[in-house]
Amino acid sequence: MSNDLPLVCICIPTYNAAVTIRETLESILAQSYTNLVIHVSDNASTDDTLKIVESVADARVRIHRQEKNIGAERNFENCIRLVEGKYTAIFHSDDIYEPDMVAKQVAFLEANPEAGAVFTAATTIDDQGKPLGVIGRPIDGEQEACIYKFTELIKVVLERSNFLICPSAMVRTPIYQQEIVNWRGDLFGSSADLDVWLRIASKHSIAILNEPLMRYRISKTQWSNSVRLSTERSDRLIVMQHYLAQPEVKAVLTSADWRHYRELEINDQVWRAINLFTTGQVAAAKSMLRGVFNRDMMHATFVSRRGLLTLLAAASLSLLIALGMKKLGQAIIWRLRKISNK
Repeated sequence: MSNDLPLVCICIPTYNAAVTIRETLESILAQSYTNLVIHVSDNASTDDTLKIVESVADARVRIHRQEKNIGAERNFENCIRLVEGKYTAIFHSDDIYEPDMVAKQVAFLEANPEAGAVFTAATTIDDQGKPLGVIGRPIDGEQEACIYKFTELIKVVLERSNFLICPSAMVRTPIYQQEIVNWRGDLFGSSADLDVWLRIASKHSIAILNEPLMRYRISKTQWSNSVRLSTERSDRLIVMQHYLAQPEVKAVLTSADWRHYRELEINDQVWRAINLFTTGQVAAAKSMLRGVFNRDMMHATFVSRRGLLTLLAAASLSLLIALGMKKLGQAIIWRLRKISNK
């Protein structure tokens, strides 16, 4: 790979990633596209993360240490301040990247100057690296890539929730530097990435390659797992509420789009109820379920896998509460989570 090809900047925000960071770095350094610079932004790790990164002998790896933990969202924002080159990707410290991922994304962006960012599908893996499934495919699964403008994207997100794989995104560096600048975690918490993708799409089209070019780890120890176990309203809904309140967005939405939004709210309500149940708050879980068995849930059941799983989860939880089967309920809910990746 000739170094006269565009420089790609890869940022990796880390915190206590000693178990996985070596494999992640090795997968990046093994890319067929070699004109890379890698910035590791460590968020005051207390394990051996930094020692492992320092042991990787490659001049392309640069280490940036935080004196104290600044939170996950602000560490992502710090990565934006480090970007350079023509294209930038912010990778996760526990995922694995297939050898041709960067090359294929660069080739796409070079051939499609109207695209501001390109994502890929991903194979999900567990803690041991065992494949679980594939996520993040574009809505038209027959094409090699799909390109979305803002209106198309927000409609798909309403239908499928946030299906864009955050650590698969490659963005034109000037967009991060001049248009995004801030991650806005103070407003949108764990879903600040969805806000970033929608902000990019408001000015540029975005694309998704219909190929799983990375392995996305789903672990009980990762930060995003604590988000999945929250009993508070989903940050994704807060992002969507922000955009749906804008007059220019309201003007393009159909009754089907609004129904999809209500289905997202029902799904969130059901899983919050499950999280309450699993933490012993049975009365609160029962209260949370009130009103979920409505027309929108029934419609979703017949048109999407998510809708069917939501109904199954809600019905199972209602039965478990009615029968007082708390212990057995934990095992049943664990299986439902595994099926739905919640």
